[in-house]
Amino acid sequence: MNFEAALNKSFDDDDNELTSETDRGGIVILKQTCEHVQYIQLFDGLIDIKNAECIDCDSKTENWLCVSCGEMHCSRYINNHGEGHWIFTLLTDEKYNIGHCLTISLADLSVWCYSCKSYIKNIRLNPLINHIESIKFGLLSDNKNEYSSPQENILNNLVTNKPNQNPSTIIAIQDNFLLNDLQNTDLLSYCYAIKVRSASIEELVCLHSSNYVNMIVSAEKTHVDISSNQFSIQYNEKTFSDARCSAGITIDVIQNVLNDHINGFILSTSPGHRASNDHGNDTSIYNNIALAINSILIDKIESNTRKSSLALIDSNNHIHMEGATPIEDAICHMIHVLTPSATTTPAITNQRNSQISINTDKNNNKSQIERVLILDMTCEHGCGLQSIYYKSNQVFYISIHKENHQHRSSYHDCGKNQGLGYTMNIPLASIDKINDKDYITIINELILPIINEFKPELIIVCVDFQIQQLTPLCYAWIIEKLNTINNSKLVVALDGDLSNISSKSSYVQTVLSILIGKLSVINNDEWKTNHTNINNDVRQKIDFVKEKHQKYWSCFS
Repeated sequence: MNFEAALNKSFDDDDNELTSETDRGGIVILKQTCEHVQYIQLFDGLIDIKNAECIDCDSKTENWLCVSCGEMHCSRYINNHGEGHWIFTLLTDEKYNIGHCLTISLADLSVWCYSCKSYIKNIRLNPLINHIESIKFGLLSDNKNEYSSPQENILNNLVTNKPNQNPSTIIAIQDNFLLNDLQNTDLLSYCYAIKVRSASIEELVCLHSSNYVNMIVSAEKTHVDISSNQFSIQYNEKTFSDARCSAGITIDVIQNVLNDHINGFILSTSPGHRASNDHGNDTSIYNNIALAINSILIDKIESNTRKSSLALIDSNNHIHMEGATPIEDAICHMIHVLTPSATTTPAITNQRNSQISINTDKNNNKSQIERVLILDMTCEHGCGLQSIYYKSNQVFYISIHKENHQHRSSYHDCGKNQGLGYTMNIPLASIDKINDKDYITIINELILPIINEFKPELIIVCVDFQIQQLTPLCYAWIIEKLNTINNSKLVVALDGDLSNISSKSSYVQTVLSILIGKLSVINNDEWKTNHTNINNDVRQKIDFVKEKHQKYWSCFS
């Protein structure tokens, strides 16, 4: 990495550098959204910190420990060798370009990130902090051969990649009001935060038509009025740039969840579920969820009617295809002969009963999957998401929305061709009157049976918290229930009507508390469904949907 580029990247803001002359003290606010914590391999070989000296100037005061390599360096109040060490390591960090940016004070055990220029807080650092604290106050034996208690052994054998020592939730926050509210809690310290970035044009055209993307990108740069086009978009001077950022963080969170995390939370400002391939719709500019899904979905080659009956058969080590032409049979056998013996041909199985596995694309090191389920819990129908996957049997789209007789938003609309049965619409005329138990009945009787049979590898829940009668704990129960589905990852994303999402901070905090494991409501007796008190409209629509889908799914037979 170029040295000047590294410096420019690290000092590209207008903050004044803190020194012994410029630092006048004051209240220290710990940053909980440091995106660098997840990339640091924590040093775990520290034994003694008595008489610790800066390795550059031998100073014994105001020393800090590099959490990456364990070197001791003096602070900015002495000779600032700690920052010098970080800048030097930027040159050799070709993977993440952050260097050894985290350091911990031996005086008060505070953690500083040079890249963020802030004190930080994250639970991944707690084992290291506890370990140093134990050494500092003599709770650990100086003699490694001496007997130590099980609790002390845990501290001595610090391992940074244990699940209980690392956050399992990744979060991206684009809304500044929600960010400020969350920073007043400690919830973000239990997450890995990622930077907000704009989706590239290359990413956008993987779903949207190039003509549409070019038009929106041009409008973003030139502020040209596009209201005269055939489709209707509500926008202002920030709409298009915000839309690209929402698309970018949605792609990043979903890809990161598949690679390294259990679940994710996307707090975006621009909705996308109504945008289709070649045009936007109202406030939806880019279809964030579909862009992310297409980046991780393994394309399954659909066979035509004749080839759908072909089956691979192994007879006397000769591979041939039943119903194939002699040329097709010869090609199949040739492939078998030339394939290394360690590679086996997987049996062709029914998709609904196949085993769940996440593959890795060796070219871009991204995880890829075959089955995704989208649960759209926003008030408005996600017509864009439905249209994109209406013919797909890899993405199951479920929408619980206000009944407004829009095109293809009825329970009769179940998909087409290969995707027949993979779309479920639950339109409710009484959506403004339903309560928590009504909604949970829908989840129990329609959603969970489909999940158990479809076996998605990823569940994406779209929320806007606009259903007036639903409490935060109702959303908590649903999210917690989905988070316990075996062999499936979970992502919750803001979508739909986000016009007043900043006022829904209590909902956001409750859902995040569920995702990080600080709150549990799943065993609360209050949420046990009482079938006799269900809203009539809800009861009727559940029965209609079951009747319509029983021909496609055995769980409703």
